[in-house]
Amino acid sequence: MGGVSEGDDVLARWSDGLLYLGNVKRVDGVKQCCLVRFEDNSEFWVLRKDIHSFSVGVEEVCCICDAPPLKEPLINCLKCRHCYHPECHTPSIEPEADSNSWICRQCVFAVATKRGGAIKRGRFARLMQIMKLRLPYQLSSLDWDPQHLTNQQQCYCYCAGPGEWNLKMLQCGSCGQWFHEACTQCLTKPLLYGDRFYEFQCSVCANGPETIQRLPMSWVDLAHLVLYHLSLCCKRKYFDFDHEIMSFANENWDSLLLGSLSDTPRQDRCHNLLNALNSNKDRFVSGKEIKKKKCLFGLQVRAPPPLTSDSSPLITDPPINITQRRRSEGEQWGQSHANQSGASWRHRSVLLSRSRHQVRDQPSATPSLHSKELPGIGMTCQSQSVSVWRKGSPYSQCCLFTCSSKPSLPLIHY
Repeated sequence: MGGVSEGDDVLARWSDGLLYLGNVKRVDGVKQCCLVRFEDNSEFWVLRKDIHSFSVGVEEVCCICDAPPLKEPLINCLKCRHCYHPECHTPSIEPEADSNSWICRQCVFAVATKRGGAIKRGRFARLMQIMKLRLPYQLSSLDWDPQHLTNQQQCYCYCAGPGEWNLKMLQCGSCGQWFHEACTQCLTKPLLYGDRFYEFQCSVCANGPETIQRLPMSWVDLAHLVLYHLSLCCKRKYFDFDHEIMSFANENWDSLLLGSLSDTPRQDRCHNLLNALNSNKDRFVSGKEIKKKKCLFGLQVRAPPPLTSDSSPLITDPPINITQRRRSEGEQWGQSHANQSGASWRHRSVLLSRSRHQVRDQPSATPSLHSKELPGIGMTCQSQSVSVWRKGSPYSQCCLFTCSSKPSLPLIHY
């Protein structure tokens, strides 16, 4: 497999859109995948398209087409030193670009993507916005499921990485593609798991900055969203109303962007949420129904809250025009919820079977077991940051990338 060998340190893109440090243990050239051991000693088969190597090789060839310079000169990325033909890179490299200043798409995304939303200020934010005007793949070539939630190629977002639609992703209302929270620059608050109450348009469809509008939510939707988020964070079905459900809602009230519900006095929130939980037996189950404490509540089916067809935008966030800040650089703006059967919970991402040499579904990703998990919007209290710096590597001069601990993949079941 070109560019990757056993023993190489690599960056592997996870289903959250972020890159994580790992080491290649085995390479399968036929199935175009590698067995990668991550820093928490977990091992997973990762598709080659989602692996980015530090090694630039001895021979100068384009890292996209593996061809030598020939008629077209090769341009080296300032950070990773990988070579590209101008037309092989997305977007095409400008004729005036040189290896002393030009930075490739992979390095831009490695720096700019963050949990809670990509950076919005600085050079890399502007470069990222330019890169996002074009997708590095043909959207029409993807094979989608009937609900348009997953595709067979496991190709999503601007980064072309894997993804899970219910795990902090936004769907573009124009093209239908799903985009990672970490790759978007329009969010004012981090997403909750399963929160699809947004009207979002990607940079490709908008031909400029992303646009996003908050959709209205009812008390039933809020209760459903909070329970779904907590169930993924804590890996439990039932939660105490006062100490967990209301506590979470009150602590994150302003970040939930609830529109007209935001003005509800604190003393009235409890009554409205409790009434929603008790009045909608088709969505929620009470502890007293299963001979447990009546203050416990859970979801009938662990699924994100459904979107109503008559939802209209509630809160409009103006586009963040990043490139307007510095024109001197010459940069120009160049489905209802899914069937919630057990199959919808299988992990259809970059990951392949750990125990067998074949592609196999895995459970969905959740926050790392190596950090203190908090059921808040930020999800984790402290992630163990890992600087992707290795002595003698191309990054030893710039110490560019900082990666968090890779999220683990625990089984999710009741």
